[in-house]
Amino acid sequence: MVLKTCSLLSLAVLVSATLVIGLTGCGGSTGNNPTTPGGDPARYDGQWRGTTSQGRPITFTVSSAQKVTAITVGYSFNGCSGVNTFSNLNLDIGVTPNPATSLGPGFGFGSGSPEGSNYTQVYGSFRSNTTAAGTVIFGDYPGCGNAIGNWTATRE
Repeated sequence: MVLKTCSLLSLAVLVSATLVIGLTGCGGSTGNNPTTPGGDPARYDGQWRGTTSQGRPITFTVSSAQKVTAITVGYSFNGCSGVNTFSNLNLDIGVTPNPATSLGPGFGFGSGSPEGSNYTQVYGSFRSNTTAAGTVIFGDYPGCGNAIGNWTATRE
């Protein structure tokens, strides 16, 4: 996806579409525990590192309890740049009840209300136990507006 400056309405539509296609929202899980083809629980624990479509770094940590515990994401759009770090998280990794509509087990995080200013939302899905991909939304950054982008990451 090409980085775009979007209205809040466009961001709300994107977030709604993201949630519908199977990613969890704002730190919750949609239920079922992910499993491997052999029926064993899938494991995602470790440090994940990747890049956003803005060319900025994204990292996140998955604990041995299969919870996303930290996310760091860089941004660069409309004259704003920096890094957001969110620690002490406890985000479930879950899948949708209908596997046909899921991109894979996933997680979601929101730093605040989309109606507020300067919020970040990160949605991700695990394509395998070594690769993940997702979307990041930067909303209402003072003086810079809004931006959305994609990201990919691999487990170290």
